[in-house]
Amino acid sequence: MTSIHDLATTAELLVVSDFDGTLAGFNPSDIYDVPISEESLSALRTLAHLPHTTVAVLSGRHLGGLKKVCPLEAPVLFAGSHGAETSGEPSGERGPDEQQQCALDALDARLAEIIAWEPRTYLERKPFHRVIHVAPFVDEDPSRAREVLDAALAVEHEGVSMLEGKNIVEFSASEENKGTWIASHRESLGATGVLFLGDDTTDETGFRILREEDLGVKVGEGDTAATERVADRDGVAALLSELAAGRTRWADGLSR
Repeated sequence: MTSIHDLATTAELLVVSDFDGTLAGFNPSDIYDVPISEESLSALRTLAHLPHTTVAVLSGRHLGGLKKVCPLEAPVLFAGSHGAETSGEPSGERGPDEQQQCALDALDARLAEIIAWEPRTYLERKPFHRVIHVAPFVDEDPSRAREVLDAALAVEHEGVSMLEGKNIVEFSASEENKGTWIASHRESLGATGVLFLGDDTTDETGFRILREEDLGVKVGEGDTAATERVADRDGVAALLSELAAGRTRWADGLSR
């Protein structure tokens, strides 16, 4: 099984991390005011400036929202909407086409009925996605939150796919997902090793496409295709710091 040492010494490394639940915590009242691990950010900055190393934050947030909340900067790549939008790529900051937009508009009308039925529900509109959130009231009214999620799962959604995550139901008009994004960028970069970290069901597409020379790390509990697991965001920070230190030693050896 691939180790951190293996990744630290691979010829071309791609490091990909989810944002919410992996680098950052949650805030049900304000999705743009979330606690972020400074240790993880520091490790990613170090990695991003090392030779033969590419770092990306791959999130379900739309690209504009991800850039707003995550303080990392280039050369770190930002990929939003589960990979449908990518910073710095001409084809990566486009919006939905006419067919996709029509499907989303039809979906909006159906989801509006859920919002009217339970006004505490938050509907997030992203360029390629619509997301029903029950986090604002799941702790105080878990049974009602479950009813809302079930209602969302029962919505007709022609032209879009649907997935339940942590306190959400997400609808997507894009065929892009974290797995397709990682596979595409592994090929374009010629990566000989990939590290991918994530905590939610939407990250499983990424874990499933990883190869023997890669490492998938699940954050927290739950069934997963990842080969490794850390308990929480502190575990993420420790792992990234270990990789950054090892990769720095490897890079120093290249210049000798």
